[in-house]
Amino acid sequence: MRIGITLTSSLDINQEYTELTNKVANAIALRGYGIVYGGTAYGMMKILAESYKQSGGKDLCGVLAKDLTAVTKNYEKYSNLDEEHSVSTVEERKSKIIVLSDAYLILPGGWGTFEEIGSIIGGQANKIYSKPIAFYNFDGYYNVLFKFLNEMYKKKFSRIEPGELFFSSDNINSIFSFFENYSAKPLKDKFI
Repeated sequence: MRIGITLTSSLDINQEYTELTNKVANAIALRGYGIVYGGTAYGMMKILAESYKQSGGKDLCGVLAKDLTAVTKNYEKYSNLDEEHSVSTVEERKSKIIVLSDAYLILPGGWGTFEEIGSIIGGQANKIYSKPIAFYNFDGYYNVLFKFLNEMYKKKFSRIEPGELFFSSDNINSIFSFFENYSAKPLKDKFI
């Protein structure tokens, strides 16, 4: 199984998020799963990649976007990728990561992660694909987002309950269990 991961690239965050990233990368490697991510040796993404490889991970797939490379300082490819893809834009990068992943794990993140959440969950809601999606809701990081998504459903801006689209936990083993036992459920159509 290849797990697509989105997370912050920032290192200006509390140490507990670095520890979380190390823990998740280690657990994925020990389980024998692959990782698909943004492919960089930058910030928290570098920590994810290094921790995964140091834990014996053998399937690290990076997808890099040329437009980000052009505008972001120190945005360089991680040197120990097992597979790499280069695409022109961030939009293509998001799509490629989704295609290459069997499951998706959303760690605490910032604007880039927020953008990816819309693409990942939106594709699921629109029935473009059906893949297990999980939030690692560390210390309730995503509680406010979940409240908004439930409000969207409650006020009928969506016919699909958020819990039908993704799973949330602060336990990596629960997330693995969700991934491993996932079976696609039919979703309501967007239009009546």
